Amino acid sequence: MNHYSTLIDLLIKAEIAGTPKHEAILLLGETPDYLIRTAAFPTLPLAIQGSTISKAFFDHGITLSFLQRLPDVLRQPKCVFRSANPAQEDSVVVLTFELKGFAPVIVPIRQDRMVGRRQRLNLVTSVYGKEGPDPEARWKAQGLLLWQPVYTGCLVP
Repeated sequence: MNHYSTLIDLLIKAEIAGTPKHEAILLLGETPDYLIRTAAFPTLPLAIQGSTISKAFFDHGITLSFLQRLPDVLRQPKCVFRSANPAQEDSVVVLTFELKGFAPVIVPIRQDRMVGRRQRLNLVTSVYGKEGPDPEARWKAQGLLLWQPVYTGCLVP
């Protein structure tokens, strides 16, 4: 288990014990290049707050395993969309390959957020299963698609 995974485990255990660590900030690594190139994200570290982890796990039912793999999941998303909310022009929504039931797991990220007194980070603001009609098709039809990887593999008959 790596350092990040261990911290996720400790945050969940602290919450269960009644001593939540909502103020904790966990670094997920560098901001992926696809966010810098296509969404004009600054080259700041990518992070998530303890309160966001707690909400994802306890309120949204996101598994511990998924939260522990979040840095890897964000390095290889299915696609990225501009936020449909005009008040959040600094946000994107990362659509992952993961599912929660039949709902795709999405990860909204806001750029260049002040966290604490002096730290500026690109910040994961939520993690949840997007229920309802297929968001990928709807968001593409709305012209919100910013990025999706180009498939370069071979098709196997």
